[in-house]
Amino acid sequence: MFWPSYPYQQYGRNYYMGRLIGEVMPYNHDHHLVRFGRELLEYPDFLFALLNIRPGMVVADIGAGVGFNSLRLARLVGPYGRVLATDIQPQMLNQLVLNAAMAGISHNIVPIVSSHSDANLPPNSCDFIILVDTYHECIDPPALLRGLHQALKPNGRIVLVEYRSEDSWMSNMYNDHRMSLLQAKLEFECNRFALSQVVESLPYQHVLIFNKV
Repeated sequence: MFWPSYPYQQYGRNYYMGRLIGEVMPYNHDHHLVRFGRELLEYPDFLFALLNIRPGMVVADIGAGVGFNSLRLARLVGPYGRVLATDIQPQMLNQLVLNAAMAGISHNIVPIVSSHSDANLPPNSCDFIILVDTYHECIDPPALLRGLHQALKPNGRIVLVEYRSEDSWMSNMYNDHRMSLLQAKLEFECNRFALSQVVESLPYQHVLIFNKV
């Protein structure tokens, strides 16, 4: 079946390339982002070790929320690196800044208010861009990916981490908050990225590494 290459609405919900776009978690549910046991589901420290985040890198955390991943990334890039933490909800970023200050690592985290169509990143600024459980909520993927393509350095990497829709036994998670490997590959490759590596070392999530073309 042919799907439009642009976002569209049907029955009051947003779609892109046949995929139902997930609804955004409101800021007053931010406790879910730091819920007990999340580390045992997603293994963030193991993930970042696999991805070889190095000191001095400029890393963008898209949909950073209250800093679950941004704070870890800030420690990895060190005092000479930067984490550009973006979110569409200023309230999330306010809590992120507070969490970073309490952890003593606010010096290299830059909060950035973004939108569904623009992450507000400077051109050619990022060595590494990561989207963890957030891309599926973007209502304008082509516009967002266009901006990320511009922000990524020529040899940079963009990493998509999403819960697997292929795992049908995960009945406790809405289908619109998961993605298949084929769907993710289709959407990114239609927006000038090339899939370079698939990592299936996490128990529940795809880790897909793309380069710009």
